[in-house]
Amino acid sequence: MKIAFISDLHLSPQTSEANQVFYNLMQKWKNELDALYILGDFFDYWLGDDDDNDFINQIKVTLKHFSLKAPIYFIGGNHDFGIGKKFAKETGISILKDCTLLNVNNYRILLSHGDVFCSLDIGYQRMKKILQNPITMFILRKIPLSWRYKLKDMLKNKSSSTSYNPYNQHIYQVVDNTVAQFAKKYKADVVIHGHTHKPNYYQVKLDDNIVITRIEIPDWVNRKPGGYVILEDTTIKIYDSNGIAI
Repeated sequence: MKIAFISDLHLSPQTSEANQVFYNLMQKWKNELDALYILGDFFDYWLGDDDDNDFINQIKVTLKHFSLKAPIYFIGGNHDFGIGKKFAKETGISILKDCTLLNVNNYRILLSHGDVFCSLDIGYQRMKKILQNPITMFILRKIPLSWRYKLKDMLKNKSSSTSYNPYNQHIYQVVDNTVAQFAKKYKADVVIHGHTHKPNYYQVKLDDNIVITRIEIPDWVNRKPGGYVILEDTTIKIYDSNGIAI
């Protein structure tokens, strides 16, 4: 059994290098993997399943070809939570809810994009509930695509112009106590996620002195594109862009 986990690729028409790395990996993996899990922020932005351009169409074809060989599972991130049934049908992927438990090779692995663990960022968590509310999603999907692009650019410009206090950076990070709560809820012994762009192996202690492993997947933004996590037989390893275990 060999499974790959990727997250935070942030692919777009402007990320030609990362896009090609992804296409190359999919070509390599299609005869190697038993399954591929994409844990959010696969796209840098997703404005709706009705969006249609050369970049998106090539991604669709790549996913479809791979899904004919092995299943692809997808958990939406904060950049692409709007991916819906139409895209899933066209690509053959299966959409999972955030915090899905994977039972495989004697592991109980909790899968998440990871933003749910950043519980100190109260403002973000509130905004997430509003944006991902089914009513909000319904309204946004009814807005013309050209307007959605303008709204995306406005929000991006506003975000880039906002200055963050370096002394408050901790509120944007994963909170171990929150991870422990979710791990206990799902009876997980491993947590795999992305979101904060801090790939590594972390140890999280539960209240009953049990220690679980939290594994963060390499992002493709703050480092060379191409990192991933592989579960093969009884081992789970992080690999860098050169395919070297770290």
